[in-house]
Amino acid sequence: MTVHVVRRPADDRASGAIVPFVVAVAGCAALAARLTASIPAIGVTLAVGVAGALAPTRTDERPSDQRAWITAVAIGVVAFASIRLASALPPPPPSYRMVALAVVAAGAEELFFRRFLYAALLRRGAVVAIAGSALAFALVHVPAYGAGVFPLDLAAGLVLSWQRWATGSWTAPAVSHAAANLMVIL
Repeated sequence: MTVHVVRRPADDRASGAIVPFVVAVAGCAALAARLTASIPAIGVTLAVGVAGALAPTRTDERPSDQRAWITAVAIGVVAFASIRLASALPPPPPSYRMVALAVVAAGAEELFFRRFLYAALLRRGAVVAIAGSALAFALVHVPAYGAGVFPLDLAAGLVLSWQRWATGSWTAPAVSHAAANLMVIL
């Protein structure tokens, strides 16, 4: 006697949602645990970025619209530069290590938050993808920088997530994020 198991579409949706959920929780927890710019923290950041790059996602990448991409990056960079210029905090003395970390961290975080997490949330709609990935981005920075930076990181996350929506690519927010990080240290 042969027993056939019939999978229902709801079962497929439930099992398909577990893996992205586990990856998202693990990635956010790992990023929140980084408290310094130490070698282990850099390793964690890179590992989460690799997970974001390798995690399967529903693709929503649109054909490249160079003008939209350049416009979105310009808006992001101007927004971050405006905030940096309004800041009274002097930058720390830069080093090659800090510059490299700023660029690598931006790329790794954007692979995770805007490539993987945004795409995972997109099945619930663009507003959920934008707000959810921005909120997660802001929350993982609280342990390292304190609750006082939450509003600024949330605003930054919203700009970066908007760029993801506007361009259909995670690369525009990655460029803006790297520029923002470099503005803090240079």
